[in-house]
Amino acid sequence: MDNNVIYRLDDDISFRKCSLYEGDKTSHGDCTNHHIRQANWTDYYCCNQEGIHLHCTHDPAVEFDIEDQNGELTLVCPKCKKRVRIDSMKSVISRCQKMLNMEIFKDAKLIRLDDWYFPEVKSKIKPTQEYFVTTDVKTDKDGDTIIILYIGYQGSKDKVQFFIKPEKGQLSTDHKDLDPSKILSKIEVTLKNRILTQKYIDGESEE
Repeated sequence: MDNNVIYRLDDDISFRKCSLYEGDKTSHGDCTNHHIRQANWTDYYCCNQEGIHLHCTHDPAVEFDIEDQNGELTLVCPKCKKRVRIDSMKSVISRCQKMLNMEIFKDAKLIRLDDWYFPEVKSKIKPTQEYFVTTDVKTDKDGDTIIILYIGYQGSKDKVQFFIKPEKGQLSTDHKDLDPSKILSKIEVTLKNRILTQKYIDGESEE
C-alpha cells in the first residue's frame, strides 16, 4: 500500500488511501472514520469510507470535515475554511476509485469478446517448483471486476480455475477444469466486507 501519498482529484478535492483500504484490520491505523466488527472473538476495524479519505487540494495535508445539513453534504477544510458542496460521499469516492483504477489498468491488454472490450492484467507466480499460479483481472458486462486465478502442477495442462468477483462477493470454480480437491485443501479470499472460504474434502467443496 502507498504510504504518505495524496492523489489530486480536482482543483478542490484530493484524497488518500487509509490503512484499511485493503481490508479490515485489528488496528485502525490512520483511518479517521471507522467502525468495529467482531469475528472469532476479535475486534476488526472497518473504514466507513471504503478506505478513501478526502483532503483539501489547497492544503493537501489537511483532511476535510464533512457537514451534513438536512442531507446536503459540504466538505470543509479546517485550515483554509474552503467549502465544497458534493452530491454524496459515494459519488466522490467512486471518482477517486476510478482514478486509482487508471493506474492499475494503464498497461492493460484489451480483449474483444462478444463485441465488448475487457481490460486484462496478467501475472504469473511460481510459489514452488511443483505448482504454478496465474492471475487475470478483467471486467464483466456489468462493469464489475472478475479476478481469475489459475492453479496447477508445473508441466501439466490441467488446472483449477477460480472466479473471484469482489463487488458481487462471489467465489466460484469452473467444473470443467481440475477438481480443486486434487490440488488444494482450502482457499480463502479476503474482501473489504467479507471473507470467502471454501474447503475441499473428498472431491466436494464446503463453504
